[in-house]
Amino acid sequence: MADMKVVSIGAGNIATHLIPALHESGCDILQVYSRDLGNARKLSTRVASTPINDLKHITPTADIYLIMIHDDGIRSLVRALPKLNPKAILAHTSGATPTRPLAKGAEHYGSFYPLQSFSKGKPTDLTKVPFLVFGNTPFASRNLRMMARQLSPTVKEVDDKGRLHYHLAAVLMNNFTNHLACKTATLLSSNDMDPDILKPIVRSSFDRILDMDPCQIQTGPAVRGDNKVEQLHLDLINEDPYLSAIYKAMSQSIKKINKDLHANNG
Repeated sequence: MADMKVVSIGAGNIATHLIPALHESGCDILQVYSRDLGNARKLSTRVASTPINDLKHITPTADIYLIMIHDDGIRSLVRALPKLNPKAILAHTSGATPTRPLAKGAEHYGSFYPLQSFSKGKPTDLTKVPFLVFGNTPFASRNLRMMARQLSPTVKEVDDKGRLHYHLAAVLMNNFTNHLACKTATLLSSNDMDPDILKPIVRSSFDRILDMDPCQIQTGPAVRGDNKVEQLHLDLINEDPYLSAIYKAMSQSIKKINKDLHANNG
């Protein structure tokens, strides 16, 4: 595994975390591709590789080619790849895109999906990040699994459908929760109030979510059936149709789950 030759196809958020970590684990990063040669140079400098901005210049001799670009560009990029060596493994890091389109670029293909959000300049401890891998052949599966274990002790083999479910769950928990935090901060700030006052309850809420069954610890007016309080809240946000819709939908969902729990425990 130490002499695995890797080509980075992409130099964005995910690549700037994964590629240096793979380099430190002993992988030989042959090239870093980006349409923006400047971005390719920045990352390639960190891993002693060659920067390129033309797919035609991608070497066919690597062991693994990691595609780390936006989902909507994966199919067209694969079609533009030069012919790779017969044992090459072509994998993407997408949570939502199927792996089948990669078949146009290589006999062995799969996914190498880190279940985490990445931002340039913000360090991430990859040893705490789960990796969901999949290979269409035993050869691809084995090598992607081995490479993931160089970065994290938590590696699961998950097919396209399972990975999409995990991706959806991550969006609900991470992206949607972050959006609620954004809307909450905006609501308070627009009324000359301090959003930071919520930090203790935010920390407490996530500690409880991590330590307990979230379905069993729900609190608030929806659980209590306090329609008057709900209406008071809705009156405060009636000028924000999106937040109002979120509030109503969340409240109805909470009531449904609470009703089902009581029926099952009945």
